[in-house]
Amino acid sequence: MQERYDDFEKLDTVVVAVAQEDKDLATHAKFLKHFDPAPRFKLVADVEGITKDRYHQTTTYLIDKTGHIREIFPMMVHHRASWDSILKRIAEVNGEGR
Repeated sequence: MQERYDDFEKLDTVVVAVAQEDKDLATHAKFLKHFDPAPRFKLVADVEGITKDRYHQTTTYLIDKTGHIREIFPMMVHHRASWDSILKRIAEVNGEGR
């Protein structure tokens, strides 16, 4: 993700990652320290478990600017959609991939 972030920016795309494993903000802060350099995308903690029942872990959701989910890229730890396929779909949703 870090390496491809420029490609997302070119498509006017905001990337938000939700860490569901952190139990509190101190744990989340420790997790953030593992990134060097710091992530360019937004990485937020769901310490209250609000997203737990709404979104699957490790899954990518393409949400358009109106807030509608346009595509779900199911992912598992060892099998993930390619960033190229996700970027292509973003371009299509933005009307640039026609």
